[in-house]
Amino acid sequence: MKWIPKQRDIVFIDFDPSRGYEVKKRRPALVMSKDAYNRATNMVIVCPITTTEKERPFLIPVVSDKLPAKAPLVSKVNTNQIYSLDYTETAKWDIQFVENMEEEQFYRIAQSFMHNFSFKL
Repeated sequence: MKWIPKQRDIVFIDFDPSRGYEVKKRRPALVMSKDAYNRATNMVIVCPITTTEKERPFLIPVVSDKLPAKAPLVSKVNTNQIYSLDYTETAKWDIQFVENMEEEQFYRIAQSFMHNFSFKL
């Protein structure tokens, strides 16, 4: 049975090739899309995780002992960069599971993520 990413999963993805300000190289990312979306589409929506000293409202710190941040740098989810990727083996993104993020931390990040979509309904 094939692995299907779940919302709140932290995964490693090779983001190359990339252009301009797009995130580069192999790095962790947080799965933002719902499980039902992931299953139905064979796609996953993620935000990359980076290590930076920069302080920006869209860079949300992540607490995880499985991420490769080196002090004084802190791992942060970049909620302004959103990627939709095919997670199947044929797409060759080589997505690998790291861990599942705790709900409280995820919902804090999701709140920032939703600021990208302030639609009036």
